[in-house]
Amino acid sequence: MKVSHEHEMTAHWKTKTGFLFAAVGGAIGLGNIWRFPFEAGQNGGAAFVIIYVGFVIIIGFPLLAAETMLGRYGKQGAITNFGHVARMEDKSQNWKYLGWFIASSSFILCSYYSVIAGTTGAYAFEAIKGSFAGITPEGAVELYASYSGSPLKLTFWHAFFMGVCAIIMSKQLNDGIEKMTSIAMPVFFCLLISLIIMAAVIGDFGAGIKFLFQPDFSKVNIGVVVSALGQAFFSIGVALGIMLTFGAYLPQETSIVKSAFIICIADTMVAVLAGLSIFPIVFGFGMEPSVGSALVFNTMTVAFGQLEYGGLIGAGFFTLLAIAGFTTLIALMEQMVSYLDKFYGMKRSKASALVTGSIFAVGMLSVFSTNILSEVKIAGMDILTAFDWWINKVGLPLGGLLTAIFVGWVIKKQNVIDAFGENESHLNLLYAIIRYLCPIAIFIVFVSQFV
Repeated sequence: MKVSHEHEMTAHWKTKTGFLFAAVGGAIGLGNIWRFPFEAGQNGGAAFVIIYVGFVIIIGFPLLAAETMLGRYGKQGAITNFGHVARMEDKSQNWKYLGWFIASSSFILCSYYSVIAGTTGAYAFEAIKGSFAGITPEGAVELYASYSGSPLKLTFWHAFFMGVCAIIMSKQLNDGIEKMTSIAMPVFFCLLISLIIMAAVIGDFGAGIKFLFQPDFSKVNIGVVVSALGQAFFSIGVALGIMLTFGAYLPQETSIVKSAFIICIADTMVAVLAGLSIFPIVFGFGMEPSVGSALVFNTMTVAFGQLEYGGLIGAGFFTLLAIAGFTTLIALMEQMVSYLDKFYGMKRSKASALVTGSIFAVGMLSVFSTNILSEVKIAGMDILTAFDWWINKVGLPLGGLLTAIFVGWVIKKQNVIDAFGENESHLNLLYAIIRYLCPIAIFIVFVSQFV
């Protein structure tokens, strides 16, 4: 089968640090700070955390390494990489549809992710305005309703996020994503550490530690296991095309295994640290950790409102969430922008405008899901919740399963080993995990949720 190298990536990360900041920024998102705490709160705390970390180790890390290898091997973005590599391996071109499936999952995720990220930006603004001062639980619910029930407010912040993303994405790799994440991630970590120190001072740090690290396995059922798997995928960003595309820009001398290990460690650490910045405050103020997504927007708002400098602390907290949203959105969109750039010869400015404009348009369904279209239900869920369910319960596990099968069973073993590079160790073990353990584990958990 004739293989064309015409559309392969020619740009490379300027530095290893720049790549790691971008990759960690893509992995660390609202899934770590907005989603992880309420998932842990609803699923038994430490028991959920242990299962989640287990999935990160046995599935997340190998798949992250496999995706990065696949990107560097094919040297194309996520949308076309599977078809390109299948052609290189003289295998069926039907594998190209996997790239489109993953890209569609990323597109849907971006559409509602921007709406949630926009709300975090709005709350940072509300904190600066002093809206949290002395706020009651009822007042917090009303504040959230003033946004969820307002198409105009949600649209403004959704458009704001998409606009900033369009500006960043319009620039070339080194001047856009690499430069932005190299600034944003150090700021992110400084804010996170500051918030943990604050939580230790004003909250019940002991109760937070106990909740996160003292497991109660009596609360574990298949629903908790599936949620932990979905959170591991969502949090690290596997099966979303991020590392497939970033890997295409990766120089040969960079260690994929070490990079994947650092990304997984950083991502898991941030998820746990986010819990340490939230749960001590929740318990310190006598609040309930299992309230779901309201944990961040309602519960934390009330806690900040009881503090002398709550407006400043709240602004820092929601700015942290906003940064996490930005870095993940641009990482997700790079596969789409690079595709239009490489295959249609579009300037990045035009490609980024088209991608962000399309995401903004579809995102309006999520904007309207809590107001104008609130009566529209999909399997009993509003539109945004249905999108989130599809991505976490179907899109990510199925994309991850098929990626593991592709790397483990379609590409020749020696080609996989060579693509990882001679400077790697334990590659036979890693290959066996990708080939056997990952598909079996994902399949069992994936099917169990529907049985």
